[in-house]
Amino acid sequence: MQDKHIVPFLDALDNVLGQFGATDIRRGAPERKETMHVDMDVTAVLGLVGNLRGNVAFSLSSETAKKIVSAMMFGMPVEEIDSIARSAIGELANMITGNALTANVQTLLSGGSATYDITPPSIIFGKDIYFIISSVETIAVPVETSLGKIEVNIGLEI
Repeated sequence: MQDKHIVPFLDALDNVLGQFGATDIRRGAPERKETMHVDMDVTAVLGLVGNLRGNVAFSLSSETAKKIVSAMMFGMPVEEIDSIARSAIGELANMITGNALTANVQTLLSGGSATYDITPPSIIFGKDIYFIISSVETIAVPVETSLGKIEVNIGLEI
């Protein structure tokens, strides 16, 4: 997978988190994984179908999730990851992935015809979970923000 397939998702993450007040957004070194797997407390997984196929997963700790959901709710304190918080994390993943695809579809598809769709997000939630999402080679990028760390996992069938 080339940088041109990864960067749109990272740019969209920066943009969307910035809208909720996240600052000091720093990308870490990308890591190749043979499978898409996660081991953090909260993960939102979206499938990509059409010309662009694969999965995108956004993983974060419970503390980071609470801070992000609080920011999304205009500063309302979030004490636990309840159904509303899980829904908000799913919506965040939708916003990031939708922005990445609509703003960069020509880059992602190398100028080909653009037929794609996003599946509804699945939220994986719990401590001490190790979950294999896909057997497609994946690029994982850690992103540090003022709200906490997020790991972006991109596995595209390209």
